[in-house]
Amino acid sequence: MKTKWRTLTGKPIDDIVKWVDEAAASGRDVHVGTDSLQAGKSTFFVTVCVVLNPPKGGRVAYTRTVVPRISSLRERLSKEVWMSVELGLQFSALPTVHIDANPNERHMSSKYLQELVGMVVGQGFECRYKPDSWAATHAADHCVRYKNSQRTPTERRHALRRKSA
Repeated sequence: MKTKWRTLTGKPIDDIVKWVDEAAASGRDVHVGTDSLQAGKSTFFVTVCVVLNPPKGGRVAYTRTVVPRISSLRERLSKEVWMSVELGLQFSALPTVHIDANPNERHMSSKYLQELVGMVVGQGFECRYKPDSWAATHAADHCVRYKNSQRTPTERRHALRRKSA
């Protein structure tokens, strides 16, 4: 099954690898990250690919994946990171992989940070985690929560319920 990629404006992207490789050929930095959201009986994952264009900002592409609910935080974080790594392995330029985990011990994700960083670094990528993991923490979170859609908050909630049913 081919993954559907879109820009934040909703424009479809036919080939994400070509889209990124063209941008990276001109020296732009590429960042990938994934975030997830539990809703009903489903877990929603959004993977983003961000191509920076300093000083003008950048371009964002994203894809959504829905799987049956994953209750284990470790499994969910591992799947998030592996989705980002798997995408990064397709590009000719090495992207920076962002992990949505916090090193602060007050947060449950801190228990798994070293394992997640090892997964990324072991594949040869540069790694960022909170508070520097803006691709996963902000860009992917923005998309997973439907903040880029034109729907009202009530319509977004109903859409999430319908998809998780």
